[in-house]
Amino acid sequence: MLLSLAFKNITKSKGRSVTTILLSTIATIFFIAYVALMDGSHQQIIKNSVEIYTGYAHVNLKGYREESDYGHLIEDANIIDSILKNERAIKAYAPRFETYALLSAGETSVGSMITGIIPSAEKRLSKLESSLVRGRYLDNHDTHAIYLGNELAKRLKVDIGSQISLVGSSIDYSIAADLFTVKGIFKTGLFDFDAQSAFVNKPYLDTIMLSDNKASYFTLTFHDNDHIDRATTALQHKLPSAYEAVNWKNLLSALVQAMLVDSIFGYISISIFFLVIFFVIMIFSYVNIYTRIREIGLLRALGLTSKDIFGMLFAEILLLATFSIVIGTIIGASIAYYYELHPIVISGIAETYREYGVVSDEIPTHFDFFTIAWNALTIFVLNLASIIYPVSQINKLTAMEAIRYV
Repeated sequence: MLLSLAFKNITKSKGRSVTTILLSTIATIFFIAYVALMDGSHQQIIKNSVEIYTGYAHVNLKGYREESDYGHLIEDANIIDSILKNERAIKAYAPRFETYALLSAGETSVGSMITGIIPSAEKRLSKLESSLVRGRYLDNHDTHAIYLGNELAKRLKVDIGSQISLVGSSIDYSIAADLFTVKGIFKTGLFDFDAQSAFVNKPYLDTIMLSDNKASYFTLTFHDNDHIDRATTALQHKLPSAYEAVNWKNLLSALVQAMLVDSIFGYISISIFFLVIFFVIMIFSYVNIYTRIREIGLLRALGLTSKDIFGMLFAEILLLATFSIVIGTIIGASIAYYYELHPIVISGIAETYREYGVVSDEIPTHFDFFTIAWNALTIFVLNLASIIYPVSQINKLTAMEAIRYV
């Protein structure tokens, strides 16, 4: 009976019902789209940082992350290579040898991170090749070729074909020096990385640094990077005790923390939005219910109890909220899905926010069923909670007081 009364009241007061539905629907769409955009932008920043160079996971000697010196190198890279080669969960891997040296061109000298890489393997592990802006990428047979970041090339005032001298320290701490020709220049959009990074074919760099069969670490990617914690834990059990498998969450811990802080502030902002929406819906419900006091008084006089009145009004908001949340969720989820496939493009945003890891003018959303579900459920609960106070106030009136209410 109460459900039937509630449905009749909804169809009878079409204006009030439509307004309630619009409020809830718009709130649901906005909330789902906002959270999808926030999560999508965070994932984009992290993905760029991971895939440009860092990689999804590293295997290194324990202690290397605290002290990245020659005392913490992988002394026998072939052992680690044989383990990774037989690990089916790994999609691709490669060793890297990182060191710091002084690069000089003419009268200009700049301290730089010099990394020995296997060029062909890096194509599957990083975006170094796809970040090429001038010249050519390295190949496995290069000797005196060097691949520079765009900002580093500007600091050295060099271009394709320019000669650069390198002076550094080999792993036995003797002087290592050689002359290189700039083969290619890359631009990832990560300003600091582009301003201090240079790459050389690892087999040739090993002859200069005396680092044959040695590596700073192995970088790798799995077939399933969505479960990176489980994958690195499984790999850890197969490594010698002196080595560790570290995934991107630890490698980029500062960035992860920054994204967490940004998410917290984002949810604080959305909480304020919730509060506003809650009071708007509650005030609207309060006004609507109070315009029906005489009607409610008549129902009380006909024998309905306070619980019956609450049940009827609750059924009304339940029906309206369910309908509006379903519509809002469908529209909001569609927006999130569409802009995940076709990201929003804001020209110039990468240049403006490059120091924050933004390397693309595209801003995608993130479509996730669980996130969308709790977003919708939150608005649904707010709708139901919004009538508790108005109904409690009306139920304080007797049937005669309600009938005589003006």
